[in-house]
Amino acid sequence: MFLWISAFITPPAMPAPDSPVPLYNLVYFWLHGYPFIATLLGFILILTETYFLASMFSRHELVLKNSSLAALVFFVLMSFLPDNLTLTPVNIAVGFMIIILYQILIYYNKPEHLDRVFVAGLFTSIAGFFYLPFIIWFAFVIISLLVCSAANWRAWMAAFIGLATPLIYMAVWAFWHNEFIEAIDSYIKFFSRIVLFPNPFNADFYILGSYTLIVAFWGFLFYRKGADKVVEIRAKSNVILWTLFFVIVSFLFSGSMAVYHIALAIPALTMVTARTLTGLKKTKVAEVILLVYFFSVLLNNLFIHNLVYR
Repeated sequence: MFLWISAFITPPAMPAPDSPVPLYNLVYFWLHGYPFIATLLGFILILTETYFLASMFSRHELVLKNSSLAALVFFVLMSFLPDNLTLTPVNIAVGFMIIILYQILIYYNKPEHLDRVFVAGLFTSIAGFFYLPFIIWFAFVIISLLVCSAANWRAWMAAFIGLATPLIYMAVWAFWHNEFIEAIDSYIKFFSRIVLFPNPFNADFYILGSYTLIVAFWGFLFYRKGADKVVEIRAKSNVILWTLFFVIVSFLFSGSMAVYHIALAIPALTMVTARTLTGLKKTKVAEVILLVYFFSVLLNNLFIHNLVYR
């Protein structure tokens, strides 16, 4: 909660849409003139995502059961930059990603439930209406089925139908309003735009981002040493880790949303960090690292960012 105090005092502006994202356009139209409400909704959204992600990790034994550490790590990482302390298309996409992961992990144990795969494809498409680069994550749904050894033509077809359903509705709406050609052109232009080096970020992004990468790298070293011997948990962990690859691929299309895009990697970083910390025998060093990180984020959000950039 302390991480959001400055956001409620001086609410950050919602990022303007820079791609054909009809649902986020509506949200932005309704809320961009009310930054306090947008910040409050962003706070509620991240709290909700924190609860469901921690519950999912605990249910599938991806982290220690009944541990709140994963929730704490996720919440801090999602709040590590003041620009993220509002309602953004990426924060919304993270919520859909958690739902998709949940459906896929359930499908691993119940491969006869094709509705789970259908929902994963459906929410991939809907998330793309908020944050268009997320549409690329349909390939993640396909690969996750391979990782879970549950791939077959019926599962792939169910996922594709789920993906296509909202797109068909959108295409019919655009055709009915005589905007079909314009809509197709806007999608083609967007995916023809690949940005290898987006606009420079603020200094606090580089400082805290570098610190985050160091902590994550340290977590990966310990995580791989204690890799799961249980086939099911290892497969489910690999599904989560595959999200990092698609974070990198979809980053090429993030454009002006690049500063927010990193949030898509946070669920995987949360799993790695939480499992590493709960598996350590000596936790003093880890506790010091996390405390320094937490207070660095808190200090930046409350004072430094406001003084330098506002």
